[in-house]
Amino acid sequence: MPDPIKPRPIDALFGDENAAVPNYVVEPAQPATFVTPPPPDTNPARAPDIVANTETPMPPPPTLETDTEINALLTNIPLPTTEESEDRFTALGERIERLYSEVKIDLPDSKLATEYCFNLLRQARQAVEARDYARAEFFIQLVDAKLKRSQRSIKATRGIGMIFLWVWQLIMLGAGGGLIAMTYVVNLTLFGLPVAPDFIVLLRAMGWGMLGSVIGAFYNLPRAIVWREFDSAYTSHYVARPFVGALLGALLFLLSQAGIVAGTLVIGDVKVGPIFLYVFAFLVGFKQEYVGEFFEGVRRRKTKDE
Repeated sequence: MPDPIKPRPIDALFGDENAAVPNYVVEPAQPATFVTPPPPDTNPARAPDIVANTETPMPPPPTLETDTEINALLTNIPLPTTEESEDRFTALGERIERLYSEVKIDLPDSKLATEYCFNLLRQARQAVEARDYARAEFFIQLVDAKLKRSQRSIKATRGIGMIFLWVWQLIMLGAGGGLIAMTYVVNLTLFGLPVAPDFIVLLRAMGWGMLGSVIGAFYNLPRAIVWREFDSAYTSHYVARPFVGALLGALLFLLSQAGIVAGTLVIGDVKVGPIFLYVFAFLVGFKQEYVGEFFEGVRRRKTKDE
């Protein structure tokens, strides 16, 4: 504890004469100095230099370096909301249910067409549940188009044109069979002249081509009716089909004469005849659509090579 009688140096600051004088000096505070900027240069000769030197460059264009800027641009892109997605889900589901009902009403007597439409609707339902709306709409449109074709097919098959087609095919069946049977007449003559053996082969090839075409029409017409795919625009095709078969038979005869198609079949010493020619003529008439596709493919390859 300090001695209260002993003088202290700090007491001299309060006027105590007996206090010991401190050995340090307290200097008074220095006056503050103020700095003022120089006056602007009003010399007009230096003014352009000052302006040129003090001009600031243009800032660079902004870049998408921050999430804020990227989000600001993305907000301008309209994205489907959850509510819109649910509305679309509901609309497609209702449309699928409506098509189920239309199929059962419009195709009650065609099992194949009904199963075909139901299979497409099942795939559409799966696509909707997977939120693949584009694929679902594709299947829905397929079913809708199928129903419209079915309505046109039913209308066409109940008209008089279908009766005409069946009668025409029966007439051509008799014509092809009669052409073949005529060639087996003994001592066949034409305008009083004997018929050459090669001409008889030609007539038989044409007859078998006609028969194949008619059998092909008998095969395709019921299938088109059952599938509800008959189009009245194909009426001319079924009318001309027997004549096309006869022409294809004649073409095969020419190929046989050139040695490209098998000619006369000989078993031992017995000459059976050009059996393979007649078989080919029948098959070509039956599936004459494949012949057209074959020649079309040849034409395309030739055009591509050129």
